[in-house]
Amino acid sequence: MLFSKIKKIALKYIIYIVFIVLVLIMAFISPVFLTTANIVNVLLQISVIGTVAIGMTYVIIGQNIDVSVGSIVAVSSICGVYAHCNFNVHPIIAILIIICVAVLFELINGLSVAYLNMPSFVVTLATMQIARGISYSISGGRSVYGMPNEIYYIGNSSVGRVPLPIIIFIVCAIIGYIILSHTVFGKKIYATGGNREAAKISGINVKKNIVSTFVLNGIFIGLASVVLTARMNSFYPSMGTGYEFDAIASVVIGGASLLGGIGLIQGTILGVFILGVINNSMNLLGVGSFLQLVFKGLIIFVAVMIDALRTRSKTF
Repeated sequence: MLFSKIKKIALKYIIYIVFIVLVLIMAFISPVFLTTANIVNVLLQISVIGTVAIGMTYVIIGQNIDVSVGSIVAVSSICGVYAHCNFNVHPIIAILIIICVAVLFELINGLSVAYLNMPSFVVTLATMQIARGISYSISGGRSVYGMPNEIYYIGNSSVGRVPLPIIIFIVCAIIGYIILSHTVFGKKIYATGGNREAAKISGINVKKNIVSTFVLNGIFIGLASVVLTARMNSFYPSMGTGYEFDAIASVVIGGASLLGGIGLIQGTILGVFILGVINNSMNLLGVGSFLQLVFKGLIIFVAVMIDALRTRSKTF
């Protein structure tokens, strides 16, 4: 009985323990790690993927998954950049185009899953290929430079000593938290992901909620694409590559279940921080980029294993 309780407590708080241990180890190994400059660097690195992960949280809690987010970041970026560079649209219109393209792709994902009963993994795998193909077709496989100063400042200016991308990420996290934890819509997402049949019986429009989670995800993807485009001051062909894995890993590391119905925005944020600290640590320690891919794969494997153990412990 005592062992069982200890196991449940360990599974519940393991994410916090891992984060604290990581920080302590790196603070001991590298004197640079806890400097203000490095902390700001970590926050900048996670600001874009963190925004994407916030949207992914809604999709996963709703008992779906989205592997197209990285490609949608790219295609929405090139659409906004192309519109400005070739049609000289106003910077605000370019930003709206980026967000609207992301929402459009996610609307297609949501409608396909909800009303055509297509598996979310297969649907988003298809839109991932479509979005990446469109981005390469429009750009010709080349980087496109020359964003206006209004957009450049979004990714490269500061409020006081805090870079604007970090502030945007914090605002997105707060909004995401409020929507999920303090609105009726948030409660419906949990109900839909936890037990769809029970949700239907209780009067929840399950199909509408599924579409809404994808559309909301599209808004966050669009915002992330705007910030990334602004930071780079360009579109580049490999933009967003691997974001789907980082986002899913962050959500699952943060305690969300791939079976749906469980998860918190604050957990996702902590998961993003853990991935950010690990990436930063490997860079500081001079770990090669190929080995970094191995470590990332192992992190995702361990995160899914913890989710499986957590689910099994609740079942039994």
